[in-house]
Amino acid sequence: MQKVKFNGKLLKNILLALVFLALVGAVIGLAIQRDRTVTERLGGEAYTIGLIDEVGEDKDGNTAIRTRDGVTVRGLKCTLAKDAKIKFQLFFYDEAGKFISASAELTTDYDGSAVPGTAETVRIMITPTEDEDGKITLVEVLGYAKQLAVSYEK
Repeated sequence: MQKVKFNGKLLKNILLALVFLALVGAVIGLAIQRDRTVTERLGGEAYTIGLIDEVGEDKDGNTAIRTRDGVTVRGLKCTLAKDAKIKFQLFFYDEAGKFISASAELTTDYDGSAVPGTAETVRIMITPTEDEDGKITLVEVLGYAKQLAVSYEK
């Protein structure tokens, strides 16, 4: 039987390599965690019955629904359901909440590429295209909101 000779220098180098690999892994893990974006989805509870007028102000009316508050424009995407019977419009506001502009009424998905440069938040108005009586009730709000998936970065 051969005796194994203990080599302290080799053990030290192996331990240093393991510590180095652990540090590199930790740095990579932190970088990935920091760059990860959290996406939120707007639910039906974010909407109320009412309109937004051409200057971005709330207006009474029961022919559309609007978001109660604005959400960030970072990562904004709006996707219509396949069988959607709605159109929607986006209203953009700056950091101070001042109205900037509104989109045209949209009937296709919105990918966030046309956000005004100074916009910080957006509010959304959804208008049904096929409502039997032309008036939205509380019961219908969730159904119309569900037809538009709105996502944004938190």
